[in-house]
Amino acid sequence: MAGLESSCFREKGNVRLRRVLRAGVALAAVLCGMTAGGDALAADEFNIDDPFGWNELKQKWAKAGVGVSVSDAEEVWGIPRGGVLPSEHYIGATTVDLVLDPARLSGMSTADGAWGTFEISAVDIRGKPFSNYPLYAFNQTSTSEADPNLRLYELAYNWHSVDNRISVRVGKLDLSKEFMVSDTAQNFLNGSFGWPMLPSNDLYNQGPASPVAAPAVRLNVAFAKKWLLRLAVADDNATGARRFINQNDPWNQNQDPSGTKFWFGTGTFVIGELNRDVSFAGHAGTWKAGFFADSGAFPLQADSSVSRKGNWGVYVTLDHTLVNDTGMGALKGFVRWNYTGLSDRNQIASSLDAGLVLAGPFHRSDDSLGLGFGYAAPSHFLTTQRPDGSTKTMRNEYHIELTYTWQAWSWLSVQPDVQGLINPSGGVYDPISNRKAQNALIFGLHLGVSLKWIVFCQSERVRRLCEKRLRAPFFPYFSQVPGLGGCWRGRRYSGSVPRGRRRAVVCRSSVRRRKRGMSWPEGRG
Repeated sequence: MAGLESSCFREKGNVRLRRVLRAGVALAAVLCGMTAGGDALAADEFNIDDPFGWNELKQKWAKAGVGVSVSDAEEVWGIPRGGVLPSEHYIGATTVDLVLDPARLSGMSTADGAWGTFEISAVDIRGKPFSNYPLYAFNQTSTSEADPNLRLYELAYNWHSVDNRISVRVGKLDLSKEFMVSDTAQNFLNGSFGWPMLPSNDLYNQGPASPVAAPAVRLNVAFAKKWLLRLAVADDNATGARRFINQNDPWNQNQDPSGTKFWFGTGTFVIGELNRDVSFAGHAGTWKAGFFADSGAFPLQADSSVSRKGNWGVYVTLDHTLVNDTGMGALKGFVRWNYTGLSDRNQIASSLDAGLVLAGPFHRSDDSLGLGFGYAAPSHFLTTQRPDGSTKTMRNEYHIELTYTWQAWSWLSVQPDVQGLINPSGGVYDPISNRKAQNALIFGLHLGVSLKWIVFCQSERVRRLCEKRLRAPFFPYFSQVPGLGGCWRGRRYSGSVPRGRRRAVVCRSSVRRRKRGMSWPEGRG
């Protein structure tokens, strides 16, 4: 009886938390829209790139030490054939991120991030995941796909040195925003192009990756002009799941639906990465090599009742510009490979994804056209049962994606997408229908809304320098680029000039980050 009462109490607490968070998100959206809209209407002006006066409002908040980002993803998916049955699906996710600069808030310093910054974010996920069933895929069809919950996302303190060479984050962190990242791969929707298939299938709760953030400490060190070292230590089981394999909750996200649990009872996860900026014949790129290790216990693939302590993996990521923009767009390519030698306890032994992206096609500088490919090689211990009772070893799963991103306005992107899935989960059979999961053809449409930091370089004169410096290591939240007189973080320039700033240049981010356009992490973008 006491256990039942405790369970009911926890459930009521989660419901209350969801209601409070939803109310807070809705109230913030209404207030921001009313305030910003009032400013715009008062000026009797309308700018489609800033329809609600959001940018000017954020400028005022930034001076006071408050940063707000709101992003939303709406997706519809249709599977006319493949998996175990045709189906249609909806996925939605809204993320609100708040960053506070205590030095500016207190009025004690005009330097941004002088005392560090505090960050808190929440994500509301809607729709039902479909990659596990009826698609039976190793990897998720969309980076937005997750169990529907309103949850705490990140809760962190960020600090950087005066010269931006050292950066530290402490709190509940999504490490997938900084580790194993291919910038070029972010143009795709398939989940494997974000957080790779190997850690997503081999680690607890798919690893410390969105939407599950883990208690962690992350350190970035720029020890040379073109070198960057990242290290992080985290809990390996952020939801506190009692079992690695949970048939009723495959991703274990519902073991902590509110995201408020801080669990340290399973094992320690360590990840490290070395980044090197390179250039060949005027073509720039970034090479990354890294590893991860986990001290937790993992069930064997041949006998899940037996567990073994420890796990590890290594990875390499190559991003490179293949053809510079000569008026028809810049062609970029990427390759990322993951491997583990412990196939006895891991579902995926190796995975690879690669692709080509044409940035700025058809003379549209903010659009992109991409073609991507990937595969997952399962452990040779992993088998599936046929309807006749015999077993067979699973084979590789392959996927391909063709996608186009149309940046309609600075805050709205429209992305039609086509994917093909070959040999889902290596040839698995549905235990209900006894049918083998079929190769799938998948159509999708993604709508992305992003109301993020849009801030200004103070003159046209520094535009090229600003663009160059923005790629420098350790450009944290609110941190000014040294020597550029107030040019703030961005990724590319738009041609629009906000009213009242005749010579201003807008530095804005139109590159959608992995996992539903989450807010920018500290460190290099």
